[in-house]
Amino acid sequence: GSSGGSAPQPNKMAHKMPHLIGKMPVIIVPKGMAAPITMLNALDFFSNGRFIPRDVALKQGRGQRPNQKMTFTRQVRGVTGSGTVEYEIMDNPKKLGTNMKEWDRIVAVIALGQSWQFKDWYLEYSNPVQLFARTFGFYLGMEGEKMPQDIGTWSVKQAKLNRDKRGLDSVTYASFWNGLEEWMTVHRRELLPQTQDS
Repeated sequence: GSSGGSAPQPNKMAHKMPHLIGKMPVIIVPKGMAAPITMLNALDFFSNGRFIPRDVALKQGRGQRPNQKMTFTRQVRGVTGSGTVEYEIMDNPKKLGTNMKEWDRIVAVIALGQSWQFKDWYLEYSNPVQLFARTFGFYLGMEGEKMPQDIGTWSVKQAKLNRDKRGLDSVTYASFWNGLEEWMTVHRRELLPQTQDS
């Protein structure tokens, strides 16, 4: 099966990735248990800006449903229009298979700071330099902990969380979303609300 399509019609704002329109953007969190944000507490952080430390999240019995899709909706006002965007959170992008168009849905990767996090990801997504050229990279460290060496060499935005002070949560949350939405406006406009040209 060859896929010979006709040339895209030029328009005011040509879509680089028309296959993404109407699709759900994906945020990847670390699988490592030591990471501040994992599937246990990712939903609270990304949708409500609240960091719940791992031990507390475990006590509250969070993250008990391994096979359920984890999604949340966010209100977006961007250059492409206003509306809601539904995001999916996962810690194993291999679930996306070997279709590059599915991997294009990944908008953000929360980095652990160790390259083994990506080693069995698909094609160039397994290389941190390539990965963070294709996604919005974000590193969340705990205040007072040493930053992994690799982080300084990758194109990732850095932010901190504090074990006990919840004041940093909203700052870090805002830093993540401002960075991601700015990145999506440039690189993944198709996944943002689309205004209809009247």
